[in-house]
Amino acid sequence: MTSNIKLKIKDSKSKDNIIRISFTLFLEKGYKEVTIKDIMAATNLSKGAIYHHFNSKVEIYHATLEAHYFDLIKMDQLEYESGDFRQNVECLYNYVTKLFTGIENLRTGGLSYPIRSFFVYQLKSEQNETIRNKKILSVIESRRKVKQIVILGLENGQIRGDLKAEEVTSHIISFLEGLAIHHSTIKNNVKEELNKNYRMVFDSYLKLICD
Repeated sequence: MTSNIKLKIKDSKSKDNIIRISFTLFLEKGYKEVTIKDIMAATNLSKGAIYHHFNSKVEIYHATLEAHYFDLIKMDQLEYESGDFRQNVECLYNYVTKLFTGIENLRTGGLSYPIRSFFVYQLKSEQNETIRNKKILSVIESRRKVKQIVILGLENGQIRGDLKAEEVTSHIISFLEGLAIHHSTIKNNVKEELNKNYRMVFDSYLKLICD
């Protein structure tokens, strides 16, 4: 029994390693340019070891999307029910910054622009209809969670009563995505640079909408 548990843990670590390293390769080179041989060389695994976990490069690519895109935008880790709207907004943009910082920390040296590379990776993946449809559903769910934060702020009287939840939600999402795109040429210190700009913009915006 113990040996079976150890084997499962080892297999899990090996699979996670393939996903993590393949993700960096897809970011650096793009899906089409990456080969199974590239993945073998980067992971130091044989073809048999890789195919023990995945049937194809496409399957590996889908696994990287699940781990490094879909699982991240679920926002399940966010604790946004503190009752403080400003704190919840800060939690939101810190979460986005953490996402891009994680990508920056994963790079292997050839990745010059982590934010830009991630957006390209995401956009190219949407050429696949199944992935595109799944992304639409994920975005809808993420928007719903941001709207919950706004509704809570309205209910607590922390946002001006003449504002609508839908419009404030759109503003927040636009700031989150727009600033990340605008600063996609950041090469290093993503956390410091992106957080500085988020703080500046949101501090000004919250002064306008908060009572």
